[in-house]
Amino acid sequence: MKLSYHPLKTANTVQRKGFRWPRSCALAFLLSVSAHNTSYAFEWFGLFGSDSENQPTAEQPKKPVLIDQPHAVEDLAYGDLLFDFYQQKYFSAITKILVAKERGQLDHNREHAELVLGSLYVSYGMLERGEAIFNRLLNTYTTQKGADESWYQLARIYYKQGDAKKALSVLTNNIVEPVETRATEHVLLQVLCHINLGEVDQARSLSQFLNTEEPLSVFVRFNLGAALSQLGDMGAAAGYYEDVLENNQASDETDMTLLDRSALSLGIYYLQSNQLDLAEKTLNKIRLFGPVANRGLLALGWAHFESDRKIDALTPWLELSSRPLSDSAVQESILNVPFVYEELGALQDALDGYNNAYKTFQTQGRKLDDIKAEIMKPDWIEIISPADTTEMNVMNSAKAFELPADNAASQHLFQYYATNEFQRMYHDYRELQRLYLVLVHWERQIPTYTQMIQTHVERLNELAPKAERASLQAQKFYAYSRVKLDEFETKLSQIIADDDIAGTANVTQLAQQTRLDQIEATLKSMGDPDVYAEEWDKFRLLKGLLVWDLNAVAIEKRWQSTKDKVAIDNLLIELEGRIRALTSARQDRLTRFQGFETRASELQQRLNQLQELTAQTLRDQRNLMQKVAVGIIEKQQSQLDGMRAKALLSIARLQDLAYMQERDRAKQDDESIKIELEKEPGTTTEDSDSAEESESAENLGDVIENIFSDD
Repeated sequence: MKLSYHPLKTANTVQRKGFRWPRSCALAFLLSVSAHNTSYAFEWFGLFGSDSENQPTAEQPKKPVLIDQPHAVEDLAYGDLLFDFYQQKYFSAITKILVAKERGQLDHNREHAELVLGSLYVSYGMLERGEAIFNRLLNTYTTQKGADESWYQLARIYYKQGDAKKALSVLTNNIVEPVETRATEHVLLQVLCHINLGEVDQARSLSQFLNTEEPLSVFVRFNLGAALSQLGDMGAAAGYYEDVLENNQASDETDMTLLDRSALSLGIYYLQSNQLDLAEKTLNKIRLFGPVANRGLLALGWAHFESDRKIDALTPWLELSSRPLSDSAVQESILNVPFVYEELGALQDALDGYNNAYKTFQTQGRKLDDIKAEIMKPDWIEIISPADTTEMNVMNSAKAFELPADNAASQHLFQYYATNEFQRMYHDYRELQRLYLVLVHWERQIPTYTQMIQTHVERLNELAPKAERASLQAQKFYAYSRVKLDEFETKLSQIIADDDIAGTANVTQLAQQTRLDQIEATLKSMGDPDVYAEEWDKFRLLKGLLVWDLNAVAIEKRWQSTKDKVAIDNLLIELEGRIRALTSARQDRLTRFQGFETRASELQQRLNQLQELTAQTLRDQRNLMQKVAVGIIEKQQSQLDGMRAKALLSIARLQDLAYMQERDRAKQDDESIKIELEKEPGTTTEDSDSAEESESAENLGDVIENIFSDD
């Protein structure tokens, strides 16, 4: 009986569609594995089919259902793996797909299962394996529009993971629709890929196909502005940024972030083009504590400063200087505040500010050294994102990264934590960790299998004497039965050859025959038959009745006996086979368990090798993450060193200015004294100036030495 799945009819008789992938192609849904559409369910009504389906019918080969169209869940294995997929147990779903393919359990939904497998490969970062599946499926089992949309989604993933070259290859070679008629976001992604690859001319040539008249999402409009700004067309880019600011109704954090970034880009453009009022107005739209707030405050301060309102520049810069030093904008503002004081003539405040800035940068550098030491600890990943590996279900999804807000390194690495690169490496790290736990789990099962094999062998050894006795008894019974069967066959053949109707008589008939023989003997012994004529007539009548009875059933009984002989012969043949099977069963089982034992030993060695390889890969993955994190900290240290050098040069500049002012004042005093007093013998004005300059230089050297004395 063929199992069938029928759409479930609701109470209002509205028939729901079968299981369907959202959007124009399944990939558009499956490639974002964490976002599932729960509006579609499996309809199990009619699970066991109907009576009409029991009738044999000639099945016609059906055309494969397009995988981007509604389809029925016909294979139980497919429904089972989809259940795990929607429970976000992706590792288990992959396992079930591979097992179902190996066992041939996907007769009707094989292409759909392959699509799920390819999408899961993509979600786990195995893009090449996923792309290989899509290459085979999308050109045959989808509409052209669905295939183009799917390739675009895959190209987006390549682009997000930093492989612009591969993304561009997919967009160029796999999408059939001409570039002139493609959606704006498709062309825009190609432009961005060319820009990332440094192919500006190709990007400019494609920009003419950007259809700016069609309704675009705020994200696409922002990316259009970013792409045009990278191509050097800031005038056109400013138009898109203005459009984002004017027409976007922010409803979530993403929209508000786009508003902030648009305002920052547009404000910096106005600042660079000396449109200071527009720059100030635009920069004031940035949220005070948004992701680009620091750069916005820095730019707003420069807008005030360039507008010759230097005091107003102190407001955003002082606010900015109180924020964490991990941002380069904050570091710059710490130097900008004393620079404003210097421009306003408050030289002592400026000098104190530069001194404080230098000490602040110096302290921050020491903190970064401590953070580097913390990052290099072997358990750094577990410190910043702990996971209870002792209770980790190896078949569930790996634990997602959680930002450690209370960790000292977070404010320096939060941008790194948010990158695709880190998230992919962290995901791979957790997957390797889970794989290692799986290998440990399997290794722990090996002794159980070994013990099970030993138990079976011991049981076979215990049953061996009993089996041997049973085999001997069966052999004796077989020999005895075979002799008796041969005798029966000989006798039956003789009966058939002699047409002996009495040879197949039953017990009653044999008793009657014996009784008649005795009567006949008695009558013969009584003498004259005429005297006993009546008795002889009765005797002959009874004997005739017996002969008639024997003759009536003789043929049937001979045939039945022949059938019984054949049946007994077959039973003896089966018994002989059972005896041979019993005799060889122990050795066969011993050989089989020996094979199991050998396989278990090989698996033990393989598991050990895989554990060592996984552990080494796990360490390499952790070292890579630590190396990147340390590189970021060292880059920040390099920036701090530059800021310290700027602070030191500013201090030296002010000291030099103070020295020049003091020298000019001393010269004026000397000149006034020389007017009143005569010059001392043997001393020239040049010598006095040289001595004062030397003394001031020593003082400047002392200042610089004191600044570095804290090191």
